[in-house]
Order: sequence, then structure tokens, then C-alpha cells
Amino acid sequence: MYIYVDILIITNIYANFFLLKTTARLIHTPLRNGKCIIGAIVGSLFSLIILLPPINSFLLLLIRIFSAILMIEVSFGGGKSPHELLKTGVTFFFVCFIFAGIEYGLAVLSGGKNMLWHNSTLYVNVSLLTLVISTIVSYAAVCFFRYYMDGKNFADTTYDLIITRNGKTVSVNAVGDTCNNLTDVFTGKPVIVCGKSSVLGLLNESEPDTEAPGIGWRLIPFSTIHSEGMLPIFKPSEIIVRNTENGAIKSIDVYIGVTDKEMKHAVFNPKILR
Repeated sequence: MYIYVDILIITNIYANFFLLKTTARLIHTPLRNGKCIIGAIVGSLFSLIILLPPINSFLLLLIRIFSAILMIEVSFGGGKSPHELLKTGVTFFFVCFIFAGIEYGLAVLSGGKNMLWHNSTLYVNVSLLTLVISTIVSYAAVCFFRYYMDGKNFADTTYDLIITRNGKTVSVNAVGDTCNNLTDVFTGKPVIVCGKSSVLGLLNESEPDTEAPGIGWRLIPFSTIHSEGMLPIFKPSEIIVRNTENGAIKSIDVYIGVTDKEMKHAVFNPKILR
């Protein structure tokens, strides 16, 4: 089989970009297109090992691990802890496994004539349509998995939020809701929505001012089925989530949104506990 280097590189850049973006979605981490493209290009260069003579299996494994680490560092690096990078790496390999399986299946269904496996690298001389279809199917699969995992076991669980701000602390009842996808537009961090009455102990008399938010506040857009507008948010000094059923405690890095509407519970997306 003839291997066209331009097809090899272009399809790998396209696939790597998708893999990195999907990984970012699964771990709920913002990923800029520029960094993602650079990471995808770096990863595509390692596909050139398909042009080399057979390489020892152990060495191939090391090359694959190194290429994945380099892609993740280029795309997601910068201030991330080793634990966060490890989680990103595991998720990335999971996404790669799903995509490779679907792409391989499509190639087999098409007869397998345009497929070559060498040095742990798959070369598929596929049409753009086949590549796009495999991408859409893979993305749909991982999104469904993420949605299922986010909602699993959270529907009937209640939590206590221990929120600290300027030396003051309040405890707020909360529930998980996968429909709350509200995030801070500047940092990408999740936002927990609380009724004003539940966090009065943290606020000054004039807070929050929806017209001119003071120091430590900002407004972010929100929309629901019934309304839309601007929601004032602030960054607490500390926030701890306690599961009322098993007593599990977790410190989280989020913003608090304050609404004038009466709310029986604060609402957050369960993804913040993962």
C-alpha cells in the first residue's frame, strides 16, 4: 500500500484535535483552539513512525506514552498539578480507544483495503466523509457517557455547602443537577446558584448590586426555560461540599451565583465532585 504523508499528517491533526477537545469536555476543562491545534500538530508528527522499519514493542509503548504526555502538556499544561495531568492522560487514552475502535470498524466495513497497521500506527486512506462520520459517532458516544456518569447516583442525594467569605461562614443545603451548566465566562469555573436568603450571612447590606457590582463581584449571563438575564457571582474564600448520606467531604474551586428568587436548595452540577 502507498502511504501519502500529506493524508497521514492532515488526518492525524484533525483526529488529534477532536481527541483533545473531547478530553477537555469530559474533564470539564477549558481548552483554547490555538493550544489544541499545536498539541494536535505535535501528536501528528509521531504518526510518521509508520514509515520506519519495525520497532520493538516496548520501545513503541514508550514512544506512544511520551507522545501522549507531550500532547497533553502542550495542550493542557501550565499550572496543572501532577494529579490533574494524570486524570487528563487517563481520559485522553480512553477517548483514543473509543475513536480508534470506531474508525477501525468503519474501515473493516468498507472492506479494509485502504487500511494499514504498522508500528502501532493505523493508516486509513479514508474519505473525508468517513472521517467526519467516525468523528461525529465518537463524539456522540463520549458525550452520552459523560452525561450518564454526571447524572448517575446524584438524583436523590443532598449535600451541605459550607461557604466561607471574608471570615464569615454559612451552611447551605444543595442538590446536584446536571442541567446546571453555568460557568464563569472568564475562568470557565462552575457556578453554584444559591438563593440570596441562604447566603445573607456572607453579604453586606448593599450586596449584590445587579446594576453596579462592587469589588469581588461580577455579572455573568444566564438563561433558563423561563427567563434570562445577568447573575451576580462572587468567589468564596473556601467552599466545602459534604454528602449528607455518607459524610464524604470535598473542597471545591467554584463561584457562587446569588439570585433573588427563593430556592429550597442551592443547585450545582455534580461534575464538580469528580
